[in-house]
Amino acid sequence: MNGVFSSRTKNEHAFDIDRYIEKAKKGEKLSEAAINLICTKVKDIFAKEDNVVSLNSPITCVGDVHGQFYDVIELFRVGGDCPDTNYLFMGDYVDRGSHSFETITLLFILKLRYPNRICLIRGNHETRTVT
Repeated sequence: MNGVFSSRTKNEHAFDIDRYIEKAKKGEKLSEAAINLICTKVKDIFAKEDNVVSLNSPITCVGDVHGQFYDVIELFRVGGDCPDTNYLFMGDYVDRGSHSFETITLLFILKLRYPNRICLIRGNHETRTVT
């Protein structure tokens, strides 16, 4: 997968996923149009994945980040960035921490860029009422 998708946003700007990763890692908020497109694209990836997935080892398992964006950034600093390290995130990405939006945005963008290197499973906080 290259770093630029051919899809266009409403403003006709190229969907540059590497630029979005860079911005997301800094905690910068993306435009609503970009977020909508990211959600649509990641939803398509999730819909194509099996309910039971086979993952490659070694893999770093991460649980319950609860919107602790800077902890996630530190995790990547210590554990290695995608795609150098395989990750399994075991849910509970939002609430409690004050940076839930930034956390899930970064993880979704990484899932788009490296779909076979990062696995995101649903925790009990990934429900309509919570998110």
